[in-house]
Amino acid sequence: MHRSIIETPLGPMAIMAEGGALVTASFDATEAPSPTSSAAASRFVAWFAGELDALDALACAAPGTPFQQRVWAALREIPRGTTLTYAELSDRLGDRLAIRAVARANGANPIAIAVPCHRVIGSDGKLVGYAGGLERKRWLLAHEGAPGFLVP
Repeated sequence: MHRSIIETPLGPMAIMAEGGALVTASFDATEAPSPTSSAAASRFVAWFAGELDALDALACAAPGTPFQQRVWAALREIPRGTTLTYAELSDRLGDRLAIRAVARANGANPIAIAVPCHRVIGSDGKLVGYAGGLERKRWLLAHEGAPGFLVP
């Protein structure tokens, strides 16, 4: 397992990769930034520098239940610069009644940004439920050019 800490406009970010696949990416880093020696960390640096397609082909291998894996795969299909509600995401998965389960799986996502749980919003269009905090969620959506969010 390779761990890197990168500095971002949103604070330090911990990135863990194994065998070329991303396992976790989170804003919970408490260590000082380290040299960007992993390919995954380099892609995150590029993404924050404005290369918004830098994470598109990055393999993700976070452990999770089969249902969580389905939700996380569906999150990766949400186009950059757009948002979906939890209900819309549930519909895409074929089960409108699974809204709460989808929300829990979204909240359990261990790979920030590359598995873009920040693109899911409340049914009223408001920002809700982001482990990194709503200000980070707002910044990420603005960085991606989502309508209605100020450019960071």
